[in-house]
Amino acid sequence: MTLSTLMSRGNPVRHAVALAALPLLACALALPAHGAEQKEVGITPVTVGAGPFLSDTAEQHNVRVDILVRGLAHGYALAFLPNNDALIVERGARLRLLRNATGAKPELVDAPIAGAPNYSQQDHILPDDVLGIQDVAPHPDFATNNLVYFTYNKPVGYDATAKRLTVATVLARARLRDMRLVDAQDLFTGETVIGAGGSRILFGRDGMMFVTVGALSTGDIDSAQRTDNIYGKVLRIRTDGTIPDDNPFVKVKGARREIYSYGHRDPLGLTFDGQGNIIASEHGPLGGDELNRILPGRNYGWPHYSYGTEYGGSPLPATPVGPGTTAPLMIWMPGIAPTGVAFYTGDRFPDWKGNLFIASARRGEINGTGSLIRVVLNDKLQELRQESLLGDLHQRFKDVRQGPDGLLYALTDEDDSVLLRISPAPRP
Repeated sequence: MTLSTLMSRGNPVRHAVALAALPLLACALALPAHGAEQKEVGITPVTVGAGPFLSDTAEQHNVRVDILVRGLAHGYALAFLPNNDALIVERGARLRLLRNATGAKPELVDAPIAGAPNYSQQDHILPDDVLGIQDVAPHPDFATNNLVYFTYNKPVGYDATAKRLTVATVLARARLRDMRLVDAQDLFTGETVIGAGGSRILFGRDGMMFVTVGALSTGDIDSAQRTDNIYGKVLRIRTDGTIPDDNPFVKVKGARREIYSYGHRDPLGLTFDGQGNIIASEHGPLGGDELNRILPGRNYGWPHYSYGTEYGGSPLPATPVGPGTTAPLMIWMPGIAPTGVAFYTGDRFPDWKGNLFIASARRGEINGTGSLIRVVLNDKLQELRQESLLGDLHQRFKDVRQGPDGLLYALTDEDDSVLLRISPAPRP
């Protein structure tokens, strides 16, 4: 049975916030007026069928895809707990618990985990406002301390001129006890902006943690190039919220001491490769999506240098990588809207070992064209080949994780989101 025979029609999902900026020295915003009608472009929407699906892929043949959970509202993040349960973020709204996530019959608990930030009843919310909980990550010693870290965008006030909420991105931690987050503590709070975007959390192998924060704030596109704020940055702190003495901007007057790298647009995926390199996926403007190796103190160019173009159309930039900036490892033209990323290190898919998997929301600005991208890299992190998986499901893929069982799990971002498990199928 193939993927394409097991789908039925459903509802489309609008793409995330659109920010138009020509990535040259004289950047200019070209956002449509708020409330203006925008034509949706995409294939006829579909709803994922019951499954399971069988598929053939390059190198790792005979793959099975099972639907573990459906009916989620805009899935954003997946995180496994030591007991093989999992946490799932419904972006901006709820934190859910999936019991026995790696087992034969996972069970999604009906009631959300209490205490997660949810501002759905806030006044003046517009479609471009991304409020509430974003990413979630259990502490490496969760089994003994029950600590969970999460990012969220909180409303601060209202800008009457822009007619928009002002918000701040926050990193917090709390203890998970009996389906409730307790003893919550904000570890850092960003500056107040209009239009905060997404964020991701990654625990380092040296007791540190890294947090990405996008730079999509309206009217302040150059914030990514300034070190007086957290937006458009990869941040590095200790798990207790204190700042390492060897962070690159600790001694720079006026700089946020948490900053590890800067000049990012919207880095929505963060992981380690097999050699301990920090790897981030990043949304470009129209095209120019990137895969970056994150190095301390480096400038990754946005908004002055990028491979992308303006949403309304423009020539390709003559200088996509400028003086003093770090070039990406890979780019996508057309864009793939990359989000969650994971290097496969398990043994269940021997022919995929060391491959990078990227959750893609859509390709070339066409709704309904999302997939799971598999990239084979050499030991210098140079692309050898690339494959698109699960495109027949026509979903906005948002996160991908390797489970403790060595299988792959992928989460989609729809009105009716699904969680998929990818496993080897017996050879016919």
